[in-house]
Amino acid sequence: MKLLMLLCVVYSSLINAQVKVVYGTDGRQEVQTANRKWQSLAKSTAALIPIENLEYDSARRVYKLSAKGQKSLGESMNLCSGEKFSEQPNAAICSGFLTKNNVLITAGHCAKDSMANVCSSKKYVWVFDYKTSGGSNPMNMEFPAKNVTGCDRVLKADLDDVTDYAALKLTKKIKRSPLALRTSGAIKKGEKLVVIGVPWGIPTKVTTGGRVLHNRNGVFFSASVDTFQGNSGSAVFNERTGLVEGILVRGKADSYQDQDYYCARVNTCDENGNNCQSFMDNQKAEDITRMPFVYKKIKHLL
Repeated sequence: MKLLMLLCVVYSSLINAQVKVVYGTDGRQEVQTANRKWQSLAKSTAALIPIENLEYDSARRVYKLSAKGQKSLGESMNLCSGEKFSEQPNAAICSGFLTKNNVLITAGHCAKDSMANVCSSKKYVWVFDYKTSGGSNPMNMEFPAKNVTGCDRVLKADLDDVTDYAALKLTKKIKRSPLALRTSGAIKKGEKLVVIGVPWGIPTKVTTGGRVLHNRNGVFFSASVDTFQGNSGSAVFNERTGLVEGILVRGKADSYQDQDYYCARVNTCDENGNNCQSFMDNQKAEDITRMPFVYKKIKHLL
């Protein structure tokens, strides 16, 4: 969301698939500080990063953030002082997760329309272990070449006002365990959720504290998960079972303008999706494409 003309086009095309807001207390945390269960599952998630946000050190076989990739979230989004994670880079644009060692699931709007060239253009790569190093400099990130891959082709993608998912074939096999999916039935209203992805394109976060709020639509359900643009394609887990219940695809507006300080602040709502700071949309909560629905469409690919 930070690459001048290129990503202005990308993000304007994703405007109807915004996935962003904080419900109650902000549940985002670094992978390293999360429960070990979620640390392990995070290894099978990836971030979509424009290749111009990276540079390759051939001698050491590692990727680093390029000068463009080192622009901070606070600078990119003109965030007000004190907003969480504002000092971190926002080099990524979508999230995804493994369902086979060479098949990755993401949101449909990360692989269709203006992003239909996500594989063919060779302008994007999927990075595993896109997370902070824990050091004092948040821009000091390195990714071994084995953790970085392009995608060969889009295997299946659907995108409309309701349906939103995609399956991609990666250019190489990833030696990580595919995530376990719910393949039938439906999650219950009130069930607790965990999301792993890249909110606003910053390094991977484990987000806890969400729950299912609206559960009547057969294609998606809605929940109070603290997610942002960049979380599109994130795996949404059942906290109790550890199964992937769905794909994060859209939600409420992520920020609003502080008219006194001329900067942006994170939009906040109560835990039921009400009393938001910004009411610029009709979204009840964050929408999540149901995994059993997607599984029926892609099971022949797995």
